[in-house]
Amino acid sequence: MHKPSAMLGAATAAAAISLLSACSGAGSQGASSTIPGSGISQNLQRSDLSRAGISPKHLAEARLLKSLSHGVNPAKRKGVKDLFVDDFGTGAVEILANKTWTNKGSISSGIDGPDGNWVDKKGNLYVANYAGLDITEYAKGSSSPSSTYSGVTDPVAVTTDSSGNVYEGDYEGGYVTEFPQGSNTITAQCSPGGDVEGVAVDKSGNVFVAYYGASVGKIAEYTGGLSGCSETVLGVSLEYPGGMVLDKKGNLVVCDQDAEAVDIIASPYSSVTSTLGSGYSDPFHVTINTKNKQAYVANYGGFDVFVLSYPAGSVKATLNSSNGLSSPAAAVDSQNYNP
Repeated sequence: MHKPSAMLGAATAAAAISLLSACSGAGSQGASSTIPGSGISQNLQRSDLSRAGISPKHLAEARLLKSLSHGVNPAKRKGVKDLFVDDFGTGAVEILANKTWTNKGSISSGIDGPDGNWVDKKGNLYVANYAGLDITEYAKGSSSPSSTYSGVTDPVAVTTDSSGNVYEGDYEGGYVTEFPQGSNTITAQCSPGGDVEGVAVDKSGNVFVAYYGASVGKIAEYTGGLSGCSETVLGVSLEYPGGMVLDKKGNLVVCDQDAEAVDIIASPYSSVTSTLGSGYSDPFHVTINTKNKQAYVANYGGFDVFVLSYPAGSVKATLNSSNGLSSPAAAVDSQNYNP
C-alpha cells in the first residue's frame, strides 16, 4: 500500500515508465488496450501504478502488469484453509490452498488494482482497490462482492475492529476512514499529516495509522477510536512504512519498505523491538494467522510472498510464479488473526 507522491521527480518517474515499457514489450505510454486476462488497461498500469503506495525508492523495480497462462478464472471459495493473494499482475485475488500452495483460481469480480487485504473474524474478505477507489467485501465462500465501501481517494489498506467496523487507509488522500460493517456511510475520517500506508485496530478499539510525512515514517494512535480525531504520534520512526498489523501480544508488526525490513514494535511503541525475517526487497504488506504461528509478507520488489514462522521469522515457503503469482501486493490467511 505504498506509492511515490510529489517527492518523485520527473526524471525518476520517466525512468520508471521506461522500465515498465521495456519489461512488458508493450506500446507507448497512454496506450489504452487491456492486458489479456487482467481487466486492467495498459494506460492505467503505467500512469497509476505509483498510486498503489510503492515507495519512490522501489518504484523503478515495478514491472508492467501481465496476465498469466491460467488467466483470471472465478473460483468457488470454500473460505477455509486458503490464502488470498492480491496480485497487481493478474488484476485479481489469487486463491492458494494453504500448506500445499496450489493455485485454486481467482476472484476478479469487483477487483480493480487490488492492494491491501484483510479477513475478519467471520471470514469476510476485504480488498482495497486503489484503482477502483473502493473497498470490496466478499462473504465467506463467495467470489462476488457483498458490500462496497466508496467515497475515498486512494485506498491501499483495510482492516476491521472487534465490532466489524471497516477502516480504510488512504495514501493519496492522507487519511483513515471508518465505515459501519456493510454500510457505505463514512462515520469518521482523520488525517494524521502524511501519506497513509497502514492501519490496525487493537482489542480496545485504539486505531494505529502508519504514514509518511515530513521525510520520515511515523505511527499515530487514536485512543478509543477515530471519533474527534484526537491523535498521539508515537515515538518510533520508520524510513517508509507499508502495511501494518497487531499480534496477540499487542505488538505492532510493520513493513518498512525503504529499510527493507518488517519491524516488530512493542508497547509503548517508542522504538523497534525486533525484526521479522530478512532478505526483503520492498516488503509491502504483512498479516498473521489466527494462531500467531505464521506470517505472510508480500515482498513486492521480489515479486513473491514469504511464508514465515512467527515470531522466529524462518522461511517456510516462498510463493511466486510457480504458484500462479505475478506481482503480489498482499496476502492474508482465511484464518486471519483479528485482535
